[in-house]
Amino acid sequence: MANPDHFQRVLQGVEAWNRFRRTRPQVQPDLREVDLSGFDLTGIDLSHADLTGANLAEAYLIRANLTKAVLVAANLTEADLIEANLIEAVARQALFVRADLSNAGLIRADLTACDLSGANLARAALPWAILSHSTLAHTDLTLADFREAVLVHANLSEANLLDASLTGADFRGTSLIGARNLRIELLRKVRTLAYAQLDPSLRNQIERDAPELLNDPT
Repeated sequence: MANPDHFQRVLQGVEAWNRFRRTRPQVQPDLREVDLSGFDLTGIDLSHADLTGANLAEAYLIRANLTKAVLVAANLTEADLIEANLIEAVARQALFVRADLSNAGLIRADLTACDLSGANLARAALPWAILSHSTLAHTDLTLADFREAVLVHANLSEANLLDASLTGADFRGTSLIGARNLRIELLRKVRTLAYAQLDPSLRNQIERDAPELLNDPT
């Protein structure tokens, strides 16, 4: 359960909360299992906060600072996280269904087994992020940066990968069935597509022009 004092301070508003964070930088916020669904938390400083199991569905977290926050099993369904900072956040098994993460910073974030179905990740920064076993079906990944990201056994079916950066990304066992704008030129830069599920025409093209991508580097 959350620290009651911390929860009450959040309820006083973003300005009061951020002032508390500035004056008490040593405090690590404990907001486990709080219900902040639908709240306007634009610009809030939740860096290093423990939000395990928190309900942030439909919350406004535009430009929020969630650096190194713990969001394990949190509910961020349809949350607005435009330009939010989630660098090194730990969000295993969190729900980001239809969330707006456009232009968000997710560098080195742990998003293992998350549900990002229908989310907007256009221009999101995900270098070195871990998305193994996550669902990104029907997501908008236009211009998203997945350099060196780990997407082992992730589901990207029907995702839009227009001009995404995939250099060094690990797609072992990943489902890319029906993924849009997935060109061979884009895939040549990935680390591996070993055991990936691909549309037959794309697999045939890879087997002909870049068969090394289907090898398991391990």
